[in-house]
Formats: sequence, structure tokens, C-alpha cells
Amino acid sequence: MAHSRYSEILTHYPGAVLAIVLVLVSCSTILNILVAPPPDFSDPLQGFIPRYSVIHSAYAAWSNLIDETAVGAESNKLLTTYPQSNTLQRGDNSTTWAGSTFLAAFTKQEATYDLWPTSTYGYAGDNVTRSSRRTAKESYFCDSQPRRGYAQVALKLGCTLAQLDIHTFVSLCNLQKELESSPLYAPICEPSCLCRSFSLVNYVSYLAGRDSCDRVSESDLKGNLQILLECKHYVEDLPADCWSENFVRSDRCNMSSMCADRSIYEIFYYIMSKSTDLTITYVHIAKSSSNHPFYLKIRQLMRRQQKEPVQVLAVDFGLKEYVFEKLLFKDSLWIFSALLLIIVILLFYTRSIFITSITFISMAFSIVISFSIYGFVFQIGYFPFLNLLAAVVVVALGADDLFVYWKTWTTIKLSRNASVLERIVTLTFQHASVAMFVTSASTAAAFYACSYTDIVSIRCFSVYAGTCVLVHYLLAVTWLPACVVLYEKYALNVCSNHRKCEMQSKGLQCLQNICTRITRMLSSRHTIISTWSRVWLPFFLLVSVASAVALFFWPGLSPPSSDMFQVLSANHPFEVFDLQVKPEFAVSADRGRLPIIFVFGVNPQFNGQYFKVSSTGALVLRPLPKLSAPKTQLWFSDFCYELRQQPFFDQSQHQPVGCFIEEMRASMRFRPCDIDPVCCKKLSFPYNESTFTHCLVRWSLQNRQIKVASSDPGIRYQGTTPSAIIISFQSSVKFDYSYQTMKEFHENVTRFLGERLAECLQSDCEAFTPFFTTAGGLLFYDVQQVLVHSLPTTVIVIIVTAAVIIFLTTLNILLTFCALVSISSSILCTLASLALMGWQLNILESVIVSLAVGLSMDFPLHVTVAYKISSSTRDRQRRVTVSLQHIRGCITAAMVTTLAAGLCVLPAQVLAYCKLGIFLALVSVTSWFHALFFLPSLLMHIGPIGSFLQINPRCCRLKTTRSTGLTRPMDKTIYSDDLSTELTRVLPSNASSSPQEPITGELEVEVNDQNLLTPPPILLQPGPMIVPRWGRLSPITELPSVSPASGRSSVESL
Repeated sequence: MAHSRYSEILTHYPGAVLAIVLVLVSCSTILNILVAPPPDFSDPLQGFIPRYSVIHSAYAAWSNLIDETAVGAESNKLLTTYPQSNTLQRGDNSTTWAGSTFLAAFTKQEATYDLWPTSTYGYAGDNVTRSSRRTAKESYFCDSQPRRGYAQVALKLGCTLAQLDIHTFVSLCNLQKELESSPLYAPICEPSCLCRSFSLVNYVSYLAGRDSCDRVSESDLKGNLQILLECKHYVEDLPADCWSENFVRSDRCNMSSMCADRSIYEIFYYIMSKSTDLTITYVHIAKSSSNHPFYLKIRQLMRRQQKEPVQVLAVDFGLKEYVFEKLLFKDSLWIFSALLLIIVILLFYTRSIFITSITFISMAFSIVISFSIYGFVFQIGYFPFLNLLAAVVVVALGADDLFVYWKTWTTIKLSRNASVLERIVTLTFQHASVAMFVTSASTAAAFYACSYTDIVSIRCFSVYAGTCVLVHYLLAVTWLPACVVLYEKYALNVCSNHRKCEMQSKGLQCLQNICTRITRMLSSRHTIISTWSRVWLPFFLLVSVASAVALFFWPGLSPPSSDMFQVLSANHPFEVFDLQVKPEFAVSADRGRLPIIFVFGVNPQFNGQYFKVSSTGALVLRPLPKLSAPKTQLWFSDFCYELRQQPFFDQSQHQPVGCFIEEMRASMRFRPCDIDPVCCKKLSFPYNESTFTHCLVRWSLQNRQIKVASSDPGIRYQGTTPSAIIISFQSSVKFDYSYQTMKEFHENVTRFLGERLAECLQSDCEAFTPFFTTAGGLLFYDVQQVLVHSLPTTVIVIIVTAAVIIFLTTLNILLTFCALVSISSSILCTLASLALMGWQLNILESVIVSLAVGLSMDFPLHVTVAYKISSSTRDRQRRVTVSLQHIRGCITAAMVTTLAAGLCVLPAQVLAYCKLGIFLALVSVTSWFHALFFLPSLLMHIGPIGSFLQINPRCCRLKTTRSTGLTRPMDKTIYSDDLSTELTRVLPSNASSSPQEPITGELEVEVNDQNLLTPPPILLQPGPMIVPRWGRLSPITELPSVSPASGRSSVESL
């Protein structure tokens, strides 16, 4: 068979296998260093926006349209806001159309409204324009109002505004002076260090007429607090423009005259929280990385103020990405501590520094080779920071594969089927490669299934992690066996001559005895598993049902409820500010209304590079209908009219502009015919084609006198030809993080557009194909939608793929069913635990969910494969017991390794590391319990016996004998042991003289009460006699005699 041929190569030419691996790793390393660009983690939120989705494609087309529209004297753009005509009729430049006043009003209104989100998916804008006149407040604060670009410090007062006393006020004032007097503050303050910060104490000082907060008396404080409390309900109930500088009293802004001061509005809008004891100070420092030394000073101050009445709670200096990049490498120390702990566990298990070293070398090799395949084979240039989590997957699988291979190797060395090195290599590879392949293939399939998503970061991680898993499997069947063969052939002989092979200590022996007792209890015939199997089955089934309820009904893995993607731990000052402080202030809650934008003549298909996150593609135009046709005029007029009647249209205020056909008709209705006899009010709608064409050009040319922005509604021209149309209105829906609210808004607009297009198609209007966008307002909803819809599909695909892999491995329907039940229960329990801990289905959590689905399969699959290859085919209980005896040590050691690694990274400040630690600890324990309690109990009751439901196609039957075809004598190194009087083995009488004996058969081991971590038998070449020691092998020059009566070898001569 092929595995025997390969075993011959591993036995006789291990150096050649190692040389090939080293050449491959060397080439990959050279390519990664010299050719591949280094990863850039400066913006951790890159790649979190879905690509190729309907919403993102429309947003990308809208962005390209804005970029390709010329404004003013720009000449390198594809489109313009007016036709490029060299001939104008006399009077065009001096005539003012009545309709242009509407456009001027619209332009003025939109200048104060931010159409673009200020955060990744946010939707907000300052609704107050700055006056050119310098007021007394500007002279006091050096600015008219707080700006979002200023650094912000959140303070906890310990009392509400109504309870503020003079002692708290003085403490707040002293804290502010301490910050501003720092030598680190002077180099970064703007425009001058003499400018006062926008803070509660400075606002009270301004209202009291004091030039400094330390001059405010108790009476000043009480008087101004009384005014603030009386005016608070006006700020909450009245619109913001009631406090504009050009305030005019009206019924809509009916308030007391003492509350008309805009400073009062700014205190409740920017400075004080809505209902808590929090306040924000806007410092005259621009948000940038140059603030980092001053930020460290504030962190020191925060540590000293644990018991002060006024404390610095959080800050926002615009440093989150800068600090994250630093912590990403600083917190790697926790990863290294986890690796050191794993090294200790591997040393404890293998008692070999060499084997432990080559295992970690293979992990490093797999990461290096996978990076080359990722960049040069898959041609992916974007490497998100989430890909770093793949290293954890490699470490977990690497330790697991080592445990399986080393346990199988040492067991076969003690079996009655192995007496020469090539036989041991063959049987080890035959049994271990199956277990390693099943776990590696299922885990890789889980990751590759997660790549079916529109979110770039998740797809990149899935591809890279899946590649790492497959590459590590290839190294596990090449690098690892070759190193073990070299270790057996040469290293042990050298070590035995120096008496330094084994790592013995009383502490290790004591710990081994404890592990022995535990695992003996778990594998004995009358143990907690077999005796309580009728209890374990209903218990785990009940846990599975409860987990399903917690996962799919309540509380469930809900979509993210904030666009502030958390990248640091929840107690970090930056995350505290974003997640706890900002929602408490009115300035953050006022996000503005979503616009409704319909674009005609532009193809909304995204044509940019998928893995280039900054790419939005190129603008692609498509033909517009003939605008001068009367039916086209009527269709656009009806479209705009029906749009105004929709419930999502903002009816609270008059929106005179937004539709080009309505604007042109309005302008012509007010235009006297004695001034322009062609385009005047006497014309009836719809106009004839020549009149419409002439008047549209005149109306468009008139608009160039007004500074029309590239995002304003209207017609976009390519030369003199209309090429795109923008129809834009304001909706009645404010931006919200609620998934259901945004879903309802999107579905309503999409439904309206579909109905209008259906009517258009019935009238032979195929060219009327607009797309709908909100200029970025629905991107966060797009993320929620992708995450919610892709998770169930991904989990189903992963489970189906795992079922196929298990079936192809076992060829048994019932065994596949039992394994899937255990795996599904483990996945449900893990995900439900995450839901109960309050996790939301965000980007990072989606990656961790994919990890949970992949890693939850490993332990149950090992038990399944062990049950399949067990020789006791007629007794379920005996078969389960033998399977657990063979695999329990590997699974337990792998669980301890993964659990220890997870606990080590919990103190990290990077959220990805912290949540990964929680997940690893959870998934290792959950999967271990299901593999050693639920699945064995299930197999004891319904596990297949004999060939029941076993598929044995003729092509899959294995021959029981074969000719090895060896052209050289086999390696005849013989093994003998004196581990204890309880463990003996049977050696065939012709073990050393039959090199042509078939190297096949099942694993047959006489398992006694030996230690779980028993030191492996050591291969020694024939040589001088060595005094036996516990756990050591003695070299022999010939086979021991075998008693015909007992069939056991005599060890008296040893």
C-alpha cells in the first residue's frame, strides 16, 4: 500500500524528507522577507465593511460618482454639474431664475448637514454653523463651541448636577489646572495654552462673569446651577436652532429669556450627561498621535485617583489605532507565556526536549509557508490583524497532532505487531495519520466555509487559517515522522551513552501517579462513564436543548448594537469612553436623519479589487432614457410625487428641492413670458421634446452660478449629454444602531423602488434602473445583515462537511451519526455559553464562532476514529473502553494545553487576545466533556457492532497480504523492555528473520494500569549491557526466548 511505501522512505531516508521541507521553508522565508510587503496594522478596522453586497455596491458607485464629478474649475473629472457648452444665448448670464432660489436654499441647508459618517458607520453632523463675528464667548474659550476634533476627557463627579457643591466644584477645578499645568500640555495645545477648555467649571465661570474657576464663589455656583436646572427641560424639548446666534422668538421656540443663552444649551448638549454624574472636558488639543505622552500622564493620574471624589474615567485623544498597534505587539508577551506553558506540558508528556522542539519548529514552518501561499498563490495583499489568531489554531492543532502521533508511536512499540523500526513507522503512520487527517480536514473545511462572506477581514482570516491547518497537516506527516525516526536511530543512542535521556524527578512521578488514577477511573470497565452512561445521555441531551434555546431564542447571539468596534479590553479608557461615556451625552445621540438618494445612469456593480480594502472601483455609466420624451417627463414627475407620499419621507418640513423635474417646472412657473418666451409659465407639462431640451440646458447653465456640490441633486453631464441623475430627499428616519429599525427602513425604500420599476417596465422603460443609497448611512446595517445571515449557513456547511469527512473515514453511517450528535451538542453548548456571557455577533465574535465550530470537532473525532479501529468489534462496552484507553491521554493533554493557553492570555488588553483566551478555555473544556462522557455513553448504547451499517464497497476493501517488494534488508532493530512486571508483550518467534512479513493489521495492545504519561520505550542499538532502570529499555543482542505454554517472553535474562 501507499502508506507502506512512504514508511520505507521515512525509515531509510528521513534526511531526504527533512531536506525537502527545509528547502521549501527557506524559499518561503526568502519570498516573505524580500518580496512580500510587511503587514500593516495601523488601522485595525480596515476590511470590516462588506464587499459586493447590494448596499456596499451602491455606496461604492455613489462614491465613484462623487469623485468623478467636477466642482468649480476642475477639468480632470468625467462629469460636470452643467453642460459644457461654448455658446450661450445673450442674457443667460445676467438673468436670475426664480427657481434658483430654491437651489440656493438647499445648498445653504446642506452645508450645515454632514452627509458622510464621522465614524466607520456613524451618521452625524454638527447642526450649528460658525459665525464670522467673534463673540464674547469666543474670546473667553478661543472658539464658539466644542469641536469633535478636540481631545476629550471624561470625568466622574460622584454626584449629579443638582447635587454639585462647592467642594466638588473646587476639586474639579484643581484637577483641570493640574492637567493644563503639565509640561507635556504646552507643546500640543492649540491655538494657545491661554485658551480655556470647554469644561463645566469654565462654563460656570463664564456665566458668573469670572475669569477663572477658582474665583467662583458658592453663591455664584448656586445661582448658576439654579438657572441650569430650570432651563434643562427646554434643551431636551426644543430643537437646536432655537439657540442659534440669530435667535428669533417664536411659538416653536417659546422659552424664558434667561435660558436663551447658547452656553446653557452647550452645557447640556456637550458637557453634561443626560442622567448620570459624568461630564466631558474638551481640551484645546487636536486628536493625533503626538498626544501619546500626555495620555500616559493622564493614565498615571487615573491610577492615583482611585479614592478621590472627582476621577478621570475615560479619554478620547484619537489614539485608539495608535495604541492598539503598540499593544498588539506588547500583549504578545502573554502569547509567549502561553507558548512556554505549552512547552512545559509537552516536555512533561514526551520527556524529550528534541521532540518538543521539532513540534514548535513545525508550527513556525506552517505559519511561514502559509503566509507565502496566502500572498503569492492566492494573491491576497491584505493581511488583517485577525489573521494573527491563526497562530493559536496552529499551536492547538500542533500540540494535538503531537499527542496523537507520540501516543500511537509509543503504543505500537509495545504492541505484539511491531518488532522492527519500519513496522513501527508503518503502523504509526497508518493509525495516526487517519486521526490527524480527520481533525485537520474538518477544521480546515470549517475555516474555508467561513470564507463565504462579504466581509473582507473574515474571508482573509478564514483562508489563512484554513491554509495553516492544511500545511501543518502536511508537516505532521512529513517533518514530524522523519524527525522521530532520526531521534530513534541516532539521538537516543547518544543520549543513552551519556545517561541523560529521561527527565525524572519525584515531582513528575507524583503528578504522573495522579494523572494515572484519574485516567484509570475514566477508562475502567466499571467507571463513571460505563456505570453512569444512562445518566450522562439525558443530561447532555437536556444541556443541548437548553443551549439551543439560549442560542436561538433568548438571549441569543444578537447583531452588534454599536458601530464603535471594540478592539481593546472593556476597562481600557478608550473603550470606556466609546462604550459607556458617549451614549450618555446628547451630542452622540443626535445622529441626524438619513437621506434618500436615487441615482440613475450609473451601474451599481462593484468592480474594485476585493482584497484591496481602499479600492472602490471605477465609475461605470449606463444609458439614460430619453429625457425629452413626454412619457419620461411624466414618469420622473410621478416618481418624485409618489416618493413624497411615502411614510419614510420627512413630512415635518418643506423640502422644495431634490428632484430635477420639479425644480425645472417650478422655475418655469415663475418665469414671465416677456423675459423668456420659450421657457415661461404659459407652457403646459409635459413639454414637447425641443422645448424640454432647450429649457433643461438653460436651467442647468443657470445653476453654475451657484456653487453646487458634487453630492447635490440634479443632472450630471458628460460634455453636453446628460449621463446621470441624482434625486435626493431627507427621510423621516434617524440613524439607529437597531437592526430591526434599519431593516424596516431599507425594506420600505426597496419595496417602493421595486413597485415603481415594475410600472416602468410595463411601459417599456428598461433604462429606468436607479439604485438607492444613503451615502453610507446603511453600511453598519449591512454589516449586521451579513453577520446574521451568514452564520447559520456557515454552521450548516461546516457540519455537513464534517459529516462527509467522518463518513469517508469510517464508512459507517451510525458512527457518523453519533459523532455528529456529539459535535453538534458541543458547538451548541459553546455558542450558548458565549451568548449567556453577553457576546454580540460582531466581526471578532464571528471569527471566534468559526473557531468554535472548527475546534469543537477535534476531540470527538479522535474518539470516533479510535472506536473505528478498535479490535473489539463485538462488544460495545469493551470497544469503548479500549478506545478511551488509547486516546484518553492525548485528549486530556490537548485539553490541558488549550485550557492553559487560554488562561494565560486573559490579562491582555487587546480584545482579540482576551476574548480568544475566554473562548479557548471554554471550548477546550466543553469539547473534552462531550468527547469523554457524552460520545462514549452514546456509543455504549447505539454504537455500531461488527459490520452494522458499514459500507464496504469493493473498491474500498483492503488486501490483507501483500509483497513488500523490498530490495534491501529491513531495519531489524529489536525492542525489549522492563517497564514493570505488570506489562509484558508477545513477540512473534520469527520477528527478526521475516523481513517479508506483511506490515498490516490492527492495533493490538495489552493495556494494564500504567501511567498516562509513561515514558516511551527507547530504541537502542545492540551494544553493551546497561543496568536496567525504571522506564528504561535495555539493549539486547538477540531476541528473548518465548515460552510455548504461556506465549510470553522471558525477561529473566534481563
